[in-house]
Amino acid sequence: MGRCVKILFYLPVVTPWWFDNIVEPLIRRLAPEHETHVLAPVPWKGTGIGARELAAATHLPQVHWHIFDGDSHPSMRTATTERAGIVDFARSLAPDYVLCRSADYETVREFPGIVRHLMEGGAAPLPLPQDWVILQEDPFDHGLLPELDDAARAALDRLIAPVWSALKGPATPTRQMCKTFHKWAELPSDRPVLALPLEYEHEENFFPIHRVGAAPNHRLIAELAESIDESFFLAITNHPLNEKHVDNSALEAEIASHGSRMRLLPGVGPDGENTTALLACHADGMLVGDSKVYAMAGFFGTPMLRRTKFKTGEWLHAYSDTQEFLAAVAAGNARRPDEDAARTWFAFHIANNVLDPNDPELTAADILARLDRPVDPARWERSFAHFTSMAARDSQ
Repeated sequence: MGRCVKILFYLPVVTPWWFDNIVEPLIRRLAPEHETHVLAPVPWKGTGIGARELAAATHLPQVHWHIFDGDSHPSMRTATTERAGIVDFARSLAPDYVLCRSADYETVREFPGIVRHLMEGGAAPLPLPQDWVILQEDPFDHGLLPELDDAARAALDRLIAPVWSALKGPATPTRQMCKTFHKWAELPSDRPVLALPLEYEHEENFFPIHRVGAAPNHRLIAELAESIDESFFLAITNHPLNEKHVDNSALEAEIASHGSRMRLLPGVGPDGENTTALLACHADGMLVGDSKVYAMAGFFGTPMLRRTKFKTGEWLHAYSDTQEFLAAVAAGNARRPDEDAARTWFAFHIANNVLDPNDPELTAADILARLDRPVDPARWERSFAHFTSMAARDSQ
């Protein structure tokens, strides 16, 4: 066993599902070997740490719980009114590492130690389980690739080869498939089609505070309708969790008010496929914010407008200016993601980025190594082997 270090979990917007499936498994591996602290507010709008979570962690008596229950605890989810006090408390703990689930990323920038955000690891069409995560410096830096030498690129190319072949085969549309989808979706053929996948906006999700553009989604539609004229068609898909848990009546009414300019499509396609993936493949362009659907645009080579405060991988060739993007799509010469770099990025994501908190072979040392060495070819072979075994199991 190596030296004992101090770890802080800062969890203002952790949900019960995230705690059970991601946070508790990580704490369970770290706490027996390292001094582990948890700082979080009491429950509010489906987030925080309460009696339920504490009861689920009774097998971890060595964990130090710091539960904030002051009147201002709701503000910890966004721009906390207690920033100075929270930062001072974190500094008094002097953690070596901080793992956070926090929409307010400005506060944690003032924490000591190595700070990483626990974020969703999904990158469709890769079949990644929902509970796999990535450790990020900022919440929505998407598609970033470090400098890689020739040997590293060759290793990634070798590792991804069978996965890429399996993905690209079904993803290559035939003329009949395109015809069937266009007919089912009632997409026009006389103007460019822009895919707009909407983001999750349940009250438990506080990350939309970073959205560039109007919120909630029905106001975003109204805003886009003012900047995108009828020479384009908006093919809209809702987030699956919005379909399950959110009142979508205002969204549906707003879309309907724009007549033939746009349509809200069902989440599942004519043969049971994911409609957003079908649109990413068939659309002339995609409108993206901080959603993980950027990976679909990257995979299918779809021109993309990304409105965000965060970094975007250069290989995606994403536009940031709406009118520049629209003009390029209309002219048929919009920049597309780099195909070779896409293959490298997807390989890098599997090999280096994603972490399975429930991997039975995951150790405390493995977690800390990812924090100490964000890029480490030494873990690539095992990461791919684990991904392959999980994908094979889930396909059965």
